[in-house]
Amino acid sequence: MKIALIHDYLCGLGGSERVFEYMCDEFQEADIYTLSYNKEKTLPEYKKYNINTSYLNPIVRSMDLFRWFFPFATYAMESLDLSEYDIVLSSSATVAKYVRVPNGTHICYCYIPTRALWQTEDYFGKNWKSMLINPFLKYLKKRDLEAAKRVDYFIAQSEDTRNHILRVYKKDSTIINGPINIEKFKSNELKGNHFLLVSRLEKWKKVEYAIDAFNELNLPLRVVGLGAEEKYLKSKANRNIEFLGALSDDELVSEYAKAKAVIFTPYLEYGLIPLEANSCGTPVIAYGKGGIEETMVPYSNDNDAATAFFFYQQTSSALQEAVQRFNKIRFNKFFIQKHASKWSIPHFKNEMRNFISDIEKND
Repeated sequence: MKIALIHDYLCGLGGSERVFEYMCDEFQEADIYTLSYNKEKTLPEYKKYNINTSYLNPIVRSMDLFRWFFPFATYAMESLDLSEYDIVLSSSATVAKYVRVPNGTHICYCYIPTRALWQTEDYFGKNWKSMLINPFLKYLKKRDLEAAKRVDYFIAQSEDTRNHILRVYKKDSTIINGPINIEKFKSNELKGNHFLLVSRLEKWKKVEYAIDAFNELNLPLRVVGLGAEEKYLKSKANRNIEFLGALSDDELVSEYAKAKAVIFTPYLEYGLIPLEANSCGTPVIAYGKGGIEETMVPYSNDNDAATAFFFYQQTSSALQEAVQRFNKIRFNKFFIQKHASKWSIPHFKNEMRNFISDIEKND
């Protein structure tokens, strides 16, 4: 059985890049493809692999450039010659699912149906970017639906993702949760008195209301991440808010461990950051909608069996109230770490391998 692994593009740092690397490590017999690969912009672990790229590789060297070239990227992925493969496993939030698999089975590990197409206003906001894409939206949605029809099996990373796939693509899926590296994300460092926010600094991540909240609270907040909104968010932030940029995994582990809590602002279909924080023994203050409902145990009246404190409006005032209430609660570090251990890499790899083995037997 000949296997190919496909990812959207490897020009950034995010949860999907981590999950795909775990796939590459499990299926070391597979050939690896992606739209474009920039070793300076993504996880260093990819340097050990032989990665095949599309004809757009010399052009698409960053996440920002990918957004501008998205329509062309769908055609570039369709042009990849995968005719010799029995199994093609795509790891996709955008364009990997567009590949054509003429002689084999296409399995798509789907993070979310393309957010820019199906959640356009949330993704771009009401600005010139959404106005620019609107005239082409009907055509791009049609292309996306056609690509989804060519997928033989969908795997969803969460129940929330499964619901999105069913609603948009009208296809059912099997749930295999994305993992975290619980061996790497652990630390015995002492807690500080500051809060931590880890995110790509993009409009749809809704970091702005956290900046507003901590400006009002005047509590120390450390922000990890890069993105298009970085300059704007820095201009809004008071001196109690520190921007750390991109960090290595070792540095990130230290930041997770020392933080009083991790702030999680977006609606996400899953989200590895809260689990990574929990693995380091740190609770999360999170917008309580989406995949986080599946991965976190929200505080009610039992702080010994909780991993997070939820708030339910994406506003500065709701977050402020949540932080103030959180400060009166003591969480159980050992329960939090034990809870996170359920999302281990070996468990994920085993489920993925078994899924593909079952398909091979049935075919």
